[in-house]
Amino acid sequence: MKNIVTILISFFCLSIYSQSVDSIIEKISTKICQCINDDIKNSSEIRSEFNRCYDQEFNFIFNIINSDEQKILIQQGNLSKVKNGIIPYLDNNCEKIKETVSSEINNAIEKALNDKTASFPVNFTSKKWNKIKRWENKIIALEGEVIEITRTKQNTPYYKLRIGENAIWVASMIDSENEKVGNLIRVVGYLFEILENDNQYETSIHNEKHHIIAFGVINMENNKLAYFPGAVNQIKEWIGGKIPSAQE
Repeated sequence: MKNIVTILISFFCLSIYSQSVDSIIEKISTKICQCINDDIKNSSEIRSEFNRCYDQEFNFIFNIINSDEQKILIQQGNLSKVKNGIIPYLDNNCEKIKETVSSEINNAIEKALNDKTASFPVNFTSKKWNKIKRWENKIIALEGEVIEITRTKQNTPYYKLRIGENAIWVASMIDSENEKVGNLIRVVGYLFEILENDNQYETSIHNEKHHIIAFGVINMENNKLAYFPGAVNQIKEWIGGKIPSAQE
């Protein structure tokens, strides 16, 4: 299973796939989903089944796609695009995976409530702002008010969060109703430096030096949680009162 950082960077930096590459991703991902055991119970079993089915199905990818798609697949860079697209597609479209992940999260929330756990902790406040550079490429969790919102290149929310007298931009990996101007939310994700050559889209919107790629967000007014399915283990840690750790 891919490292979550790799998935985050791929999510944020790769260009939008062509329709033909999307079709290949859909076909191979559907085969992998069909191969996965119907009785999976947790994310560890998802990982094991994914690895088994990925090896089984990807070796025969040329038998799954048509001749036109085969020509597209062998073009430079397209094989990597297909590989990078499989996990996000499964997370969003494979019902076995979605149901298992949802059940895990609901069980974690129920346990946290029963244990009276202080869920969704933060590790960054406005008092630490002067030392923000130390947090680059690390997991950061903070609370703030949404004061401005637009969209990422992937058409997910990209919003400005007020933290005390400061503000930071957040690129969400999930599209939920939590990201609305005026909402008080907590986000968890990775803090990245914005590089002018690599982040031209973002620098066209603002001139800040850092932003967060969030894999989890909770509305503090109604406790509605939204999360990226590929980060389920980290979200479970956050629910359990811990700052998530970097995991594979």
